[in-house]
Amino acid sequence: MKIIKKSTFVIIPLFLIILLSCQPRITKHGNYFNPKNIQLIKKTKISKSEVVQIFGEPTLKSTFSDNVWYYITLVQHEKAYFEIKNIEKKILAITFDKNQLVKKYKIFTEDDTTEIDISYPKEAYNQNREISLIQEFFSIFTRKLDATLD
Repeated sequence: MKIIKKSTFVIIPLFLIILLSCQPRITKHGNYFNPKNIQLIKKTKISKSEVVQIFGEPTLKSTFSDNVWYYITLVQHEKAYFEIKNIEKKILAITFDKNQLVKKYKIFTEDDTTEIDISYPKEAYNQNREISLIQEFFSIFTRKLDATLD
């Protein structure tokens, strides 16, 4: 009887640890923005420095203009050893006017995105690679010949 009581003190905590380790975990990546912060932009004219105070530094600034900032957020669902699933993807694009005040903003969701599949023909990739390997192979000899002539 004592052995059963002692073993239950070991088995039950061990079972709970195993069970809790399989519990799903939600992780947030990037600049997470909430509706309260969006309301600040909607109701008032705020400057770039105020946007940084509210949202933090932008994830990305436009290449062509310093007046467009992007805040990207990604929420993922992880469960033990299973595949990680993206629950939510959002991009907040803020455009500033000449006076460095918020001109407009737009929130892009996964519905606004387009998936692009980039693939190259296998034959073309292999052919180019073989030529470059052959060229590289012969360039070794030409470099050695040039070095011995100098």
